[in-house]
Amino acid sequence: MKIRLSVCSDYHLHPQYPIDASGIDTIVRRAREAKADVMLHCGDFILDLEHQKSALDAFLHNSAGIPAFGCYGNHELELTDSVETMNAAYGIDNSYYYRDVKGFRFVMLDTNFFVKDGVFQRYPGYSVGGPSWDYDLNMLGEAQLYWLRQTLLSSPYPCIILSHACLDEKPSCAWDAPTVRKIIHDVNAKFPKRVLLCLNGHIHSDSVVVLDNVVYFNINATYMGAWRLQKHNLFPPEFAGAYASADNCAFFADPLNAIVTVDSDGTVDIEGMETTYLYGVTPADLGLPTETPNGSVVPRISDAHIVLN
Repeated sequence: MKIRLSVCSDYHLHPQYPIDASGIDTIVRRAREAKADVMLHCGDFILDLEHQKSALDAFLHNSAGIPAFGCYGNHELELTDSVETMNAAYGIDNSYYYRDVKGFRFVMLDTNFFVKDGVFQRYPGYSVGGPSWDYDLNMLGEAQLYWLRQTLLSSPYPCIILSHACLDEKPSCAWDAPTVRKIIHDVNAKFPKRVLLCLNGHIHSDSVVVLDNVVYFNINATYMGAWRLQKHNLFPPEFAGAYASADNCAFFADPLNAIVTVDSDGTVDIEGMETTYLYGVTPADLGLPTETPNGSVVPRISDAHIVLN
């Protein structure tokens, strides 16, 4: 049994960036041409729901008629008044949920909680913390971890997990990612190959690894190739002038996305893509590395062919 996925992450549609919604049409077109069964995003997608709901609808209710859903990122509520408003726009009752499609269960997690001074709470609409912090970030929390275990154990289908923060062993993974991996290990020990694939965004880099016979695929950002605090002023004024944060970034020229084919036998095929940097402004021009512990900072989603044991 196979399923084909269209996957993207970190679109970052926001008034402060020179990014428009046209890339959504490009992603939908590729999904249609690839005969994708499901379209997915891994968070930080639409950051100003009040003024950009039509863009969200162009994804969720796309012109190809492909079922589409996604998870929330740490920036999702920057310009939206509440998670309840966001849930209503997505047509869901809770920020973590699942959907069964064509013999697979898609489990959407919410990694946007943190603990400070002993209080478990949701991000207040933006990424919490500065260059260093002394509290736990990107958490699921005990209630969601319990729900995840039950959702995987009760599934009649192979499972694919979506989260914004990564769940593997990267430095930027969710704080309770080790617990998630233990849950996956225990479920797969009882039901072999119940969980095949974990998809995430958040770290704007290209990476895929296999841990404990599960594929962890970090999807590169759609457009935003790199960001730094200081402005670089390397873009033409007519491009960057109207956008407050354009000169903090390096952007991809085309919207990165991937087509992923998952077979219930444990075969995962990733059809990525490659582009260039807009106006030739690269992470190196921003003084940033292209290889990091979180993955490769490149204008690419790499192809991969993986066969699980």
